[in-house]
Amino acid sequence: MSSECVDIKQLEAKIKEDAKNANELPKIIEFLTSSDKTTALAAVQTLRRLFLYFAENGDLKVTEQTADSDPLSKYHKWLWGHYVAFLATIIDWLANNEESYQVAAMRTLMEIVSRQSTLKGLQQSDTFGNETYIRVVRQLLSKIELKGELLSVFKGEYVAAYVDVQYYTMKNITQILDSTPAPTSVLLKNCLLVMDWVMIPQSQSDLTTFLVKPSDSKNVSTDDDEYEIESECSEDEESTTENNKRKMDHAQKSSKKSRKDPTIFDIREHERRHAPYFTHDVYKTILAKLPNSVMPHLTDPLLLADFLTDSYNIGGITSLLALNSLFVLIQEYNFDYPDFFSKLYALLSDESLMRSKFRKRFFKLLTLFLSSTYLPAYVIAAFTKRSYQLSRLSLTAEPGAILFIIPCVYNLVLRHKECIQLIHRSTAMSVADKAAEKRELLTMKNKIDVAAARILKSSTHIELKEGADPFDNAENDPSKCNALKSSLWEIYTLKHHYHAGVATRVKIFEEKIRSQMLDLSPDMEHNYADLIDQSMKRREKQLVPLAFELCSSVFDSDDTVSHIFDF
Repeated sequence: MSSECVDIKQLEAKIKEDAKNANELPKIIEFLTSSDKTTALAAVQTLRRLFLYFAENGDLKVTEQTADSDPLSKYHKWLWGHYVAFLATIIDWLANNEESYQVAAMRTLMEIVSRQSTLKGLQQSDTFGNETYIRVVRQLLSKIELKGELLSVFKGEYVAAYVDVQYYTMKNITQILDSTPAPTSVLLKNCLLVMDWVMIPQSQSDLTTFLVKPSDSKNVSTDDDEYEIESECSEDEESTTENNKRKMDHAQKSSKKSRKDPTIFDIREHERRHAPYFTHDVYKTILAKLPNSVMPHLTDPLLLADFLTDSYNIGGITSLLALNSLFVLIQEYNFDYPDFFSKLYALLSDESLMRSKFRKRFFKLLTLFLSSTYLPAYVIAAFTKRSYQLSRLSLTAEPGAILFIIPCVYNLVLRHKECIQLIHRSTAMSVADKAAEKRELLTMKNKIDVAAARILKSSTHIELKEGADPFDNAENDPSKCNALKSSLWEIYTLKHHYHAGVATRVKIFEEKIRSQMLDLSPDMEHNYADLIDQSMKRREKQLVPLAFELCSSVFDSDDTVSHIFDF
């Protein structure tokens, strides 16, 4: 133990032995700025014990009625000023580069929060120290990037462990964001991170673990009382005598107010504190968590319909994530959104999704959207067009994406039999095809069936004349793009793809149509790194040709360079 640590312990014992030695307190406070880490940490723990000692003896209690000339009152205010300064110092420690300082400050501050009643000399022993805690939350969320041991301690030991800490965390996030005109990216990311830790209580039995256990639900303060205290500390937190007196007097007044609303025991209050705050910068994260983490807890998820519809206009992966939540509303909450598949069709024209880091999520959602068995007829027709649009994307996509597109198109064709004609369609009908069509018409019993068959045939009649494709790639309406009048010629071109895996996989369209769907999950994982790794591990049966003729040297004998240098 260093000599400074010994001095700190001796000063602590001296102060506790006789109150007249309280003048030694500033000496311990000076050790907080020591360059020696052990000394500074020892000073924090000593000051924590001393201020709790003073509070238990009633020395931190400042009353409004006492005259400033009273020696005891001056002593109490002097102690209170040092306590406020100590509190400000360890709050600043939360932004220190040393993790040991951060963790020590975090645990010290949370003990102060749990002992707020004692420190303020309040009669209630069950008061959560939100006046201090909101300052802690503001410092954590706005000044630093939550990571490492500080994140682990804050989450594991407090937020995820105690119901009241969760409640006041959400309450304080709400107030901080409300009072911040232009939230920084650090603040928004940290708020989103902390909000994800909080679990909404599902029943009254979940309200059992408290950092400050309320002795009686009637003693829990109301929102108005707490907000008044918080508004005091949200202003300039200077440690002047005047401000200290004002804050302490206000705390004494607020402690005498009637406590009516047991908000901490009300599950609806916990749910209300989860009101989301976000901007366009965090849309992706919010939209990704909506279907599983937010919507199941909402009493009426349909309230998100307008927000999700507007979110689609942002474009790219944000639109896709918005469509995911919209699909949940349609499937589980009977939301009527007729443009859902039209928007999905338009989204497929965004080729950047095929190269995005969110491609795997895109593939999963696309498979989900196109697999429902409860779709009306016009949506099934849209699926057919979609299969064609996917084949068009395969012309420009990277191999990892194409290896998913091929089985996806195959499954769509297999699911909707009317799309099979797109695979083996030619530019003209053979004699056998014409004879088969005539026999089919002759077998029909009445003229109405014959007329209906001819109308259906004409609606999908082949129009591939002189190399012209009737498919309109610029049309975002699936019903107007003429996909059923075209063919999947793009899939055929993949037979000559430079990647052997793609050329091999596309041959499945030349085989007999199966009755069982292909498993798409393995094909979602492909990326360039995996494809290169597979190629590196493959054993070639013969030498790979790198030139038209076998080379024996770097330069040919006719090359001028070969006469200058000896290779």
